[in-house]
Amino acid sequence: MVRRIWLFVTLLLTLITVWPAAAQTTPSTAQAFTQQTDPASLIGAYYNAITLGDYQRAYNYWLSLPGNHTVAEFAAGFADTAKVQALVQLPIHEEVAVGGVQASVSTLLIATLRDGTQGYYSGCFTTNKVNADNAPNSNWYLLNAKLRVQPALDLTALAATCPQLSSLTDTEIHPSQSDPLQTIQSYFAALARGADSASYWENPQADPIMQSYSKEFTYMQSLSLFVNPEVKTQIVGDTIDALVPTLVVLNAPDNVHSYLTGCFTLRRSNTSTGESNWHLTNVALGGFSTDPALAINTVAEGCTP
Repeated sequence: MVRRIWLFVTLLLTLITVWPAAAQTTPSTAQAFTQQTDPASLIGAYYNAITLGDYQRAYNYWLSLPGNHTVAEFAAGFADTAKVQALVQLPIHEEVAVGGVQASVSTLLIATLRDGTQGYYSGCFTTNKVNADNAPNSNWYLLNAKLRVQPALDLTALAATCPQLSSLTDTEIHPSQSDPLQTIQSYFAALARGADSASYWENPQADPIMQSYSKEFTYMQSLSLFVNPEVKTQIVGDTIDALVPTLVVLNAPDNVHSYLTGCFTLRRSNTSTGESNWHLTNVALGGFSTDPALAINTVAEGCTP
């Protein structure tokens, strides 16, 4: 079936092909997610705004909207869109630009129309942050993007979406526990390098990933990491908990790919004197699968607190 969907960031109405959804879409129960302090969260916030019909908020995430469209024109392009779910690949390549920092975000999108049909897209978002020394606003904003239609849910196309991609074993990837996504990235980077990963857990003796799948991780050739960037957080007493929907691809030497999904719980202190680093506390694992579409859909649906 052919529908008009305004997902290409040129923001022109473009005829694209969509495919039947596996099940009838239910009304969205999404809550507002407005975090834009890192490139991945910005992507999550942008499509969260579109899903909620908050087009003014989505519009404001652009530094300068391509085509200089008005908010009304922008909103009209999503009239038939019920929701958009995003997965982003970590790590994200960043480089210094004039007056700020730019980051290239490799992204997979699932767009669901109001009649339940779906379209799949892969692409690269260029995001920008002004140097904190030059301006008080340290938020990230959308600069431009290139998206293309995918015939099916697959992660392989993301390898060619951005001009420069970083891997979990790159030397430019430094350990960090400053936020939930950085902690997840650092943990799996340690696994990919065969380094100490236990220290990222609140209890280093209880790493359920290695306890359950040490053999699989030992014999992998490489890891690929994807997250649903809408990270849910809640205050629990003197701590803050965060839920990160995560998809890990284990690439074997024989070119076989295994997909491990899980909802990771992370925690840090919410007091001025407590530990400022985030630590992993628990994970609800979905188990291994050789079906990429199943794994992608599982993570796209997010975590339930």
